[in-house]
Amino acid sequence: MSQTRQLSLLEREIRESIRARKLTFKEYMALALYHPQWGYYTAQNAPGRNADFFTSVSVGSCFGELLAHYIHQAWKEAGTPAIFTVLEQGGHIGVLAADVIASIYANFPAFSKSFRLLAVERSAQAMTDPRLAEYSCWSRVPDLKDISEESVDLFFANELIDALPVHRVIWRGRDLGWAEHHVSLKEDALAYDEGPLSSPTLADYLAGVDVTDYQPGYITEVNLEITPWLTALTPSLKLNAMLLVIDYGMPSSSYYLPSRREGTLQGYQNHQRSTDLLANPGEQDLTAHVNFTQLQIDAESAGLQMNRLEEQSRFLTRLAKEPLMAMEQHLQGTAPDKEAMSWIRQFQQLTTMGPNFKVMELLRRVGSA
Repeated sequence: MSQTRQLSLLEREIRESIRARKLTFKEYMALALYHPQWGYYTAQNAPGRNADFFTSVSVGSCFGELLAHYIHQAWKEAGTPAIFTVLEQGGHIGVLAADVIASIYANFPAFSKSFRLLAVERSAQAMTDPRLAEYSCWSRVPDLKDISEESVDLFFANELIDALPVHRVIWRGRDLGWAEHHVSLKEDALAYDEGPLSSPTLADYLAGVDVTDYQPGYITEVNLEITPWLTALTPSLKLNAMLLVIDYGMPSSSYYLPSRREGTLQGYQNHQRSTDLLANPGEQDLTAHVNFTQLQIDAESAGLQMNRLEEQSRFLTRLAKEPLMAMEQHLQGTAPDKEAMSWIRQFQQLTTMGPNFKVMELLRRVGSA
């Protein structure tokens, strides 16, 4: 006799919600990742992205050290103000923040006196990296709305947008058009169910997707959370503030290729890709690639100007010139020591993560609303 699987408290709540009405996949994803008590990113014992999904931060401190060089340069270009406020969102326990802060204090003592970091993070484990206890230059705020208007000089987020809840849609052919994936109960298990599109905004977005070569059964996703996120973020930015969005994704021309029949949604648990996105809600990471064309359009609508979009490898290589030269001078022709070799290996790993890892640099334009 098969044993009945023990349901988590989150799955029980999701099932109760579904008994009242079917959830869209977006609603399910929001609960699975961000439920206040049991969500993947918010629960007290949430494993965190570095535990289940390979990220630039999990490679080592090199990524944060190079980002510190970028922030230092931005401070200089801003005229070395007495207070320079940096905002990070989605940093979870603060590993990247700790890497950045440690590098600034080690390499830029003058800047360290001006540097301030705000962390917006909903996790119960937010900013608990023990290294952060050494520094008083940072503070945590629970939500973007808690930040003073026009107080932030530079914003950065590493792999934040890919974790925003998305609509999952399916093309049923020219006669039937688009339908949306909902989540229902079938034979006492969470399962997909096709239903009408849940909003006119989603319908309008899909009207702009070229379906000429699509076959019935084509599945993709749409992220409509970028605009609300930017609407909440932009007021906190000073005029001419820089935004750095680091994530993996592609332009619309690649995102909606007819050959990409299953979309980009993925689940990860214990560094293993999951084939069932509805399994173990709250215990696996759910992620969708970023549509950088959509991100640029939404950013420009929010009064932001795109300065550049480039592969992460190129961005980091440019930043690495100064530390690599300093390393070469320090070694003075001798073989790299263990610490230098570790840094070089990390850098090589970061620059070979593939073309989908990208960096978008944005500027809040003067006079933007």
